[in-house]
Amino acid sequence: MTLRRQLSALVAVLFVPAFASAATYDTVNFRTEAPTARLAKEFGDKAEEYRREKALEWTGREMPQWPSRCPLQVQITQGSAGGATTFTFGQEGGRSVVTSIRMEIRGDATQLLNSVLPHEVTHTVLANYFGRPVPRWADEGGSVLSENDDERFNHNVRCRELLNAGRGIRCRVLFRMTEYPKDMIVLYAQGYSVSHFLVAKGGDGREGRLKLLQFLGTGMQGNSAESWNAAAHKVYGFESVDELEEAWLTSLKTPPTRVVARDTTPPAGQPTSARSPRTELRTSAAPAVPVLEAPVRVRGATPDREPSRPSYLPEHGSTPVAKPATPNLPVPELLPPELPRPVSP
Repeated sequence: MTLRRQLSALVAVLFVPAFASAATYDTVNFRTEAPTARLAKEFGDKAEEYRREKALEWTGREMPQWPSRCPLQVQITQGSAGGATTFTFGQEGGRSVVTSIRMEIRGDATQLLNSVLPHEVTHTVLANYFGRPVPRWADEGGSVLSENDDERFNHNVRCRELLNAGRGIRCRVLFRMTEYPKDMIVLYAQGYSVSHFLVAKGGDGREGRLKLLQFLGTGMQGNSAESWNAAAHKVYGFESVDELEEAWLTSLKTPPTRVVARDTTPPAGQPTSARSPRTELRTSAAPAVPVLEAPVRVRGATPDREPSRPSYLPEHGSTPVAKPATPNLPVPELLPPELPRPVSP
């Protein structure tokens, strides 16, 4: 079967099939096509680096060499950045394996190198580990874990906004999804938030990622309410997915934080101090405080574009606008959407 991963930027992007004058660069596992020879080499080498790094982060070992190179097409553009990875799954020696991969990325070069490329490469690590399609929430959520600090913070903030608007998906429904929902932006933000919570619950770092893989492997066996409840109990000690969900929602009452660098280099002509010219400034966003109104159901709407700085966040350097916290309000009620039909093999 063939599986095509959606764009990381949550927008439908039409990729140019070939550049008028593109350069190609081959590494062990990638054949990279980019506008210039320098970019082709830079992205090809970086793809190999991420392939090794992400495999070690998730599984503790490198992936074996792929039987054929993965075509990696790089298009440098202004505005939104995103990517798409296509997998073909087959059988080898009686087990399911990935038989081919194709990757396309488009956007600002820096954004592609720092967030989109590691995101797409993480898809390949998860697909190769299981040899089959990974649940959508974990595939996207786990891949967002590979993005830079700003992008992860943005997803953290967005998840809280969506929950407060009543657009969340019950975990018992989310975990069993085999296809992207119509309200796809929820899948990315909530999938990341739940993945981040479970990785931290499992011990953070490699240990936390390995436990998440164990949780997925157990839940995917049957992909039923019973299998996911069993996975929640076996791996994390929760009695059920509902109890896991309650713990996750409770964790969202703490506002997300990030550390951003602030340049403190003195003006020209003034003496510099002996300490580092950069200091760390910690910023935070509002916690998840539910709006107890009729939930908003969005069906068939096109997700808003994902620029380098999403419009729903304040400008860089400004103080985030936080709604007054109301700790006594209950956590958000998450409503299940329709379960998409399974992908036919």
